Amino acid sequence: MDERLLAQYYSLKDTELARVLERRRDFNRLGYAVQHTVLNHLGHRLARDEFPPLEVLAFLSEQMKVDPACYVLYAARKNTRHEHFAELCQHAGYVELSRKLNLDLRGWLLPQAIITEQAFPLMTAVMDELRRRKILVPRIQVLERLVAAVQGQADQQTYVMLDFALSDARERAEELLTVQEGQSISRYAWLKQHVGAPKPRNVSLLLDKLALVRSFPVQSNIRSLLPQSRLSRLAEEGRRLSAHNLLDFEPVRRRATILARLLDLSETLTDAVLDMHDKLMLSFLRGSERESLVVFQQRGPTLLERLRTYQQVCEALLRAREEAADPFQAVEAVVSWQTLIQTVRDGGEVADVQQLDPLHHLLSSSPKLRAYLPRVLQTFEFSATPSAQPLLDALKHLKTMYEHGKRTLPDHVPISFIRQKWLPFVIQQGDVQRKYYEFCVMDELRLALRAGDLWVAGSRQYRDLDAYLLPEGVWAARKAALGLSVPDTFQTYWETVEPSLTGQLTHLSTLLAKGDVIDVRLKDGKLKIGALKNTVPDGVELLTRQLSTRLPRVRITDLLLEVHGWLPFTAAFTDLRSGQPSDRPDHVLTAILAEGLNLGLTKMAEATGDESVTARRLMYLSNWFLRQETYSGALAEVVNFQSKQPLAAVWGDGSTSSSDGQRFPTGGRGKALGHLNAKYGREPGVLFYTHLSDQYAPFHTKVINANIRDAVNVLDGLLYHQSDLQIREHYTDTAGSQYRTP
Repeated sequence: MDERLLAQYYSLKDTELARVLERRRDFNRLGYAVQHTVLNHLGHRLARDEFPPLEVLAFLSEQMKVDPACYVLYAARKNTRHEHFAELCQHAGYVELSRKLNLDLRGWLLPQAIITEQAFPLMTAVMDELRRRKILVPRIQVLERLVAAVQGQADQQTYVMLDFALSDARERAEELLTVQEGQSISRYAWLKQHVGAPKPRNVSLLLDKLALVRSFPVQSNIRSLLPQSRLSRLAEEGRRLSAHNLLDFEPVRRRATILARLLDLSETLTDAVLDMHDKLMLSFLRGSERESLVVFQQRGPTLLERLRTYQQVCEALLRAREEAADPFQAVEAVVSWQTLIQTVRDGGEVADVQQLDPLHHLLSSSPKLRAYLPRVLQTFEFSATPSAQPLLDALKHLKTMYEHGKRTLPDHVPISFIRQKWLPFVIQQGDVQRKYYEFCVMDELRLALRAGDLWVAGSRQYRDLDAYLLPEGVWAARKAALGLSVPDTFQTYWETVEPSLTGQLTHLSTLLAKGDVIDVRLKDGKLKIGALKNTVPDGVELLTRQLSTRLPRVRITDLLLEVHGWLPFTAAFTDLRSGQPSDRPDHVLTAILAEGLNLGLTKMAEATGDESVTARRLMYLSNWFLRQETYSGALAEVVNFQSKQPLAAVWGDGSTSSSDGQRFPTGGRGKALGHLNAKYGREPGVLFYTHLSDQYAPFHTKVINANIRDAVNVLDGLLYHQSDLQIREHYTDTAGSQYRTP
């Protein structure tokens, strides 16, 4: 027990000390003081054979000037302990937990149980409330039953609220689970099917699924009445369960699970449509680039030859002017007059220079774009920032044109958003070309969605940025209490740091001028930083290899079992439905090993030699127990255990970390559809982005399945890791920047 807790709960006031000293004999006084302070701190009595911590006895004995060893005499006097405790409870106003108080506590805890499904915070809240109400904390089994009962009530209330939100759509929700006439699978199973690669017909298929989902009340206010974590858990349960499994549920829970799944699908399908459009636009642009390259290979040499001729003529004219010579003779000196006439008059190929621009070849993809574009604009409701308002107006014009079945644009359409590269194609001879305008608008749409200048109602990925922030009313109420570690305006902040920064820069400039900065010098106004020198002695690598050969080779299965013997981390892998861990930790370890080795569940089952470990058993564990959040929880347990080892403290205190990504190329045909990444190009791949503490503990890992910059995931590891590490300083290789977390 640390000094802070001792001082807070075990310091005796003068009045308390006076009441303690009223007891006869030192051991009664010490025992009375122990029961009094434990009651104030923990809200319950010490068990029959329970002794207080030695730190508590020493702290109280010092205040009372008695020998802490005398407590042994008090602990043996059962009747005296009971009498003292009853007196303390009566004086402080503590009461036993009655049936009525139990029911009152359940009603008080229910709103919190709806918000959080984790038992630990609920148990903590109950114990705090018991102490606040001065109700003696009962045995842990009583509290566990209380919390479990409230969790069951919270689940039932959630089911009832979701079922009520379905209203008159209950029967149609039930029909999703049955195979209708003329169909081979249920509509629920159809919604779960993967749609395939980005193609116009697959966009239409996604829109069909979204239309079915939106025929249910997925856009109601039910999201504001229930916490997202509870909806997400129900949706995940619905995703993993088949229609046949759902039919085994009682009706209210079944319909609630279906609606939670539909709520999740409405956002998932919305994002899937927009992402597929993004990839299709990229594929259209890649295709036009390939066509322009073919044209250049065919006509490029001729055009380059003509360009050289023009360059020679221009250089001859410039020399003639400088030397006051005859310009005609100067031109004929470098190229014959007949060749020049032929070059100038042959304008057909010059006009074809525009074909070298990739945008010229986009029109061949126009039917593909038009195959899904009208439905996309009809389905989604876009909003925009003021800077993107012209683009939003253009989308509305296109939507109106499609709704009226027209093939010509209105006389006046917004064009201020059009980039320079699009202008020669969109506007030709003063007229707006409809097909190019469509391509331009939809290309700007995907870019604006990425930038957050446009957002879509019902989207998870492309929602309004304000939706990620606290509501204004809540923020106004919390702002004063929360405070900031830095000034809330840049001007105030700059006035604070500018003198210090200026002084440091001046000092650095002085050192550079004197050449006193090691391995850094100023040359031609630029900093020249020398290469880092290797400070590792030459013999270290050889010593490392020698030590490595002395270490015994350990089987991965033995290593897992040994670590699990120290720390039963498989308890973090809980059933999605019940929240309970598996009764066979060894089977869970086998399933983890199968995923980690990428061996596959069937081959792993065959390799174990254990008849109880079947492929079906491993599939069950993988489906219900191995999830991202359970992996994170188990990793946090291991990291916390490792950080408490004396050897870990040799390397650091766990307050500093760094992060970087390790990329693995993958197969497939994703190159033509992938985003351009300045570092990785368009080759498809998977990035494992890992955060490592200064104690060499990888406390967070995120798998990134796209060619995006890994730097955007730096904060994820700092904010969402579940370990006890308190990271104060983080290093990453993003342009050599250093980020500090308050």
